[in-house]
Amino acid sequence: MKANFKTTLMAMVAMCASATTAMAQNITDPKTWAWDFPQGLSIKAEAGQEALTCQMHYFELVKEGEGLLKKTMIWYDTTIAEPGAEKTAIDNYGTRIEVPNALIIPLDKNGKAKKGDILLTHDRYHSLTRAIVIDAANPAEPVVCFLDDSWPDKPDSDKIAEKQKGEQLKAGSFNVLKKDTFMSGAQVAFGTGENKKFGKIMQVSGDKLLVSVFADRLECVSKSECTLLPLTPKIKVGDTVSCISSDEYEPGYKVVKVDLEHGHVWVQYEGSSYTHCYGLFDVMK
Repeated sequence: MKANFKTTLMAMVAMCASATTAMAQNITDPKTWAWDFPQGLSIKAEAGQEALTCQMHYFELVKEGEGLLKKTMIWYDTTIAEPGAEKTAIDNYGTRIEVPNALIIPLDKNGKAKKGDILLTHDRYHSLTRAIVIDAANPAEPVVCFLDDSWPDKPDSDKIAEKQKGEQLKAGSFNVLKKDTFMSGAQVAFGTGENKKFGKIMQVSGDKLLVSVFADRLECVSKSECTLLPLTPKIKVGDTVSCISSDEYEPGYKVVKVDLEHGHVWVQYEGSSYTHCYGLFDVMK
């Protein structure tokens, strides 16, 4: 009896230890959550509210057992089905899916913008993007130029005028970015050395930022190692700036044309005659 009791007790201890280990591994398992950032972030959301999330990529990767740190996580618009404290149910084309709150950015259903505001929104293809307001005659449905799309590299291109016309957003489909504020949609430069990496803030929790970096991967960085890029940069023709190249801001570019009203800058790399167009967040003075 004593031997059986001892054996049973040891087995129970082993089972508890195994369960504890499994729980600990689950917390840091790169196949389920790869970042030192709270999954159950507190967010303010209501059923029917529009939001941005990368749920499709996240769940496909988790289901396949893929590591998340080096994977593409593209964010699209969606609709909140039922808010939760840790996870929130979203409407995925008629199917409810629960998503960690850290991967959801609710959009202001009563949002209003003015000319010159920078917004976090989505484009006609439903992809997350930033935009600058060029016409706010209807503050709830402003006309914007998207900052994260491609514009003609030639500063005298006839196609620029078409881009400058912009597109009108639907009500409830954007958040207005605030000056000097770490928030979803803002841009940071981080890292050591001359060439800083770029990051688009997805979520904020205390000193921690969940940022989208090169190839739409997600990383967790601290505010203390980041420089927040201004929403209205003071850039003029002739300035020397750094521009995004691969995963970092590369120095040595000269500004040859500026269109701050529509959010774009044309530059030439030192010693080159080739001109390239960048959105405002892709240029750092």
